[in-house]
Amino acid sequence: MIGAREKPVVEFQPSPSTWRPGTEPPTLHHLSSWRSETRVMLGHAPDDVIVATGHQAQIWHPGILAKDLAVTAAIARFREHAITASPLHFIADHDANDGGLVTYPTRSLTRGGWRMLPSPEGRSLRDQPPSRPTEPPTDAHDLPGVTEGLRAIHSAVAEQVGAESLSWQLGLAAAELARPFTGEIPRRSMSKLLETPVGTGLLEAIARDPDACITAHDAAIEADRRARASGSGRLPRGVARPLRRGAVEELPLWRSTPTGRRPVLKGEPVDPADCRPRALLATALARLGGCDLFVHGLGGGRYDRAMETWIEGWLGSSTAAALAPATVATATLRLPISEGRSERDAPHPTPEGLHRLQSDPDLGREGPPRRASLLAAIENAPRRSQTRRAAFDAFRAEIQTARSRGRDEIDRYRTRLDEDTDRRRAREVATDRAWPFPLHEASALSALREAVRISFIPA
Repeated sequence: MIGAREKPVVEFQPSPSTWRPGTEPPTLHHLSSWRSETRVMLGHAPDDVIVATGHQAQIWHPGILAKDLAVTAAIARFREHAITASPLHFIADHDANDGGLVTYPTRSLTRGGWRMLPSPEGRSLRDQPPSRPTEPPTDAHDLPGVTEGLRAIHSAVAEQVGAESLSWQLGLAAAELARPFTGEIPRRSMSKLLETPVGTGLLEAIARDPDACITAHDAAIEADRRARASGSGRLPRGVARPLRRGAVEELPLWRSTPTGRRPVLKGEPVDPADCRPRALLATALARLGGCDLFVHGLGGGRYDRAMETWIEGWLGSSTAAALAPATVATATLRLPISEGRSERDAPHPTPEGLHRLQSDPDLGREGPPRRASLLAAIENAPRRSQTRRAAFDAFRAEIQTARSRGRDEIDRYRTRLDEDTDRRRAREVATDRAWPFPLHEASALSALREAVRISFIPA
């Protein structure tokens, strides 16, 4: 069923009117060199102002698309302040996310999963070859745009079958699908920042004093956990795994192997070509050498605060101050799927309710209830006695009789339970904000772009 179309809801931290690139050169000479030389390796002039974002290689939902839209809107706004900036999107190709699994709503209002490309099976997408996509599913919801969007995804991914890796195949396909709304935003590999001057510099700092790196990392993770504690007494999960766990000491790196990623341990040789940065190191690389403003989503905005604490504790306040400013952009845009009929006044049936009904010896009985007396007979009989066994058997016999007597009532309750389960499932499908953005009609995505653009206009 087609429901009413909702307006997109956009969210920024801080207010877009306050966004500014960090164009002041770092106070430490080596940081200035890292930055300028890394820009050149990224294909820019040494003093270019870069507004960047990044995400895993996949066909993302509109909340992620909002980051690219925010990059475009910010650059347009900076131009009014005589600041010329260039956009950049880092593909987080160090991740082992399952970008080849595309979710979609089905006609039966369930969550479908299209296995478009092979599963990563624990390997970074950078380390897997591109693949020809499987055909789109045929059971997609008949909303305008959904089937067309799945076909567009298939076409865009198939067009990039000659890319250098699975990550680039997905990353370039997503860029092409987003282009009508974001404009041209160049893509770069986030993991290959390890092979640039900023990457070499941080790897040398790790090699000089790995203990300082590990200790500061874990202290930052723990401090962030405590800062986010709700007061319930139980600390939330850390934004990253500790590097030191008992006798095991890891570096903030993964090593690429034919069977998947594995941690790089302290003391092992590090080759930038076969190592991949973990999440905190990846954004540190981007913000130290790859851009002057970085636009995160909600998840990145949370873990990057821990990264800033880590860099300051490990490399000092001057290096932390050289990190490009970070902001957050996200959005909620839902497909216009109707949730169906809602019975708000009726109590919701539950599996526990069905069990109680099926275990009630008084179901459908005329006359005084017997449940209490049947249970009392069991309780009052000596344990392990024939009397207690007989009382229990009598209780079970009454339940079986009641089930036969109340079969219609049980069936009605079970039907209500099944219908309620279907309604809840349909509600989850209808309210999901994470469907791939190409499944939305172009008019809805244009409205999202406009909502982002307007947010950058001062009140």
